[in-house]
Amino acid sequence: MAIQQVPVMPTGQTGCWDTEGKPVPAKGSGQDGATGVSFPPDRFRDNGNGSVLDRMTGLVWLQDGDFFGEVPLADGLRKARQLQSGNGDLRDGSKAGDWRLPNIRELLSLIDYGNSDPIIPRNNPFRNVRTAIYWTSTSLFPAARLAWQMTLGIGPTVFDVKQFNRNRMWPVRSGANPKVLQTGQAVCFDDEGEPVPPAGTGQDGELRAGIPLPPAAERFAKNNDGTVTDNLTGLIWLQNGNPFGPRTWQEALDLCNALEDGKSGLSDGSQPGDWSLPHIREAESLVDYGMVGPCLPQGHPFDNVRPSSYWTSTSVTAAPTEAMFIIYGVGPSIFENKQHPFFVWPVKRSPNKKGTV
Repeated sequence: MAIQQVPVMPTGQTGCWDTEGKPVPAKGSGQDGATGVSFPPDRFRDNGNGSVLDRMTGLVWLQDGDFFGEVPLADGLRKARQLQSGNGDLRDGSKAGDWRLPNIRELLSLIDYGNSDPIIPRNNPFRNVRTAIYWTSTSLFPAARLAWQMTLGIGPTVFDVKQFNRNRMWPVRSGANPKVLQTGQAVCFDDEGEPVPPAGTGQDGELRAGIPLPPAAERFAKNNDGTVTDNLTGLIWLQNGNPFGPRTWQEALDLCNALEDGKSGLSDGSQPGDWSLPHIREAESLVDYGMVGPCLPQGHPFDNVRPSSYWTSTSVTAAPTEAMFIIYGVGPSIFENKQHPFFVWPVKRSPNKKGTV
């Protein structure tokens, strides 16, 4: 059965910077901003009823990004489930159970890596979005006393103890045609990290919102030329998940740009410039939040993937001496100085693919 392709969203980043944070020409840089796509100005629709439709993802968000203030996670899950028309400015006809706390991929879909403070697209119709930490419904699989969070200042995904900490929450519900992938998490946990029956928890593992992840045998195709095609996203990855060892960010960009047929086990006919360092959304698209060490889908066909830190081509717009990296141990997206050495995993896109939806 053919898999429905779900192209990776753009990051929103269009600028390029060197390791000292100075702007550089985009052409030939290999950076995220060189093929970057700005989000369309009509991405969000104010529904006029206290909710906002994201046309890119099909998700509907509460217009007030801080209606509930700071809450423990358990309260956040409960308050989201109880949200309904008539609460605050919400007049959408919704009933209790229609809304939920977003999972990590749903909240991540709002991030605009070309912006900051808060790191969501400009000219949006939301109110009271804080440059603060927001809960998600996704537990940290190998240490389930912790849950995933999103920092809306400059964008890293982090995690924190569920039971004692208070953070903000931003309810969401599914629209007519959601375009965000499931996280892969299928278990629910209590505040102590123990598995619990899923019914009524409102957790990611119960709701599994989004487009289902197909089995790895259907999702990934080994091309017998040193490459693997992800049929879900359309991206082509080097089968060897660690071809160069730890490198600085600029070295990572240069090595990926120079990769070609005959190098690193390739016999794909590729030429210099065909391969790139993946941007942050491309790198994150491989993560399965129900797996650990590495957090890739069970049965994946890749070789030599380290459960460690990998560079992406996405700079931190607000601090461009830093770039985003992802840890394929459990999946967080963080940032570090570009001079730091991390692992490198090249990706190849279709000629007309720029990460659009």
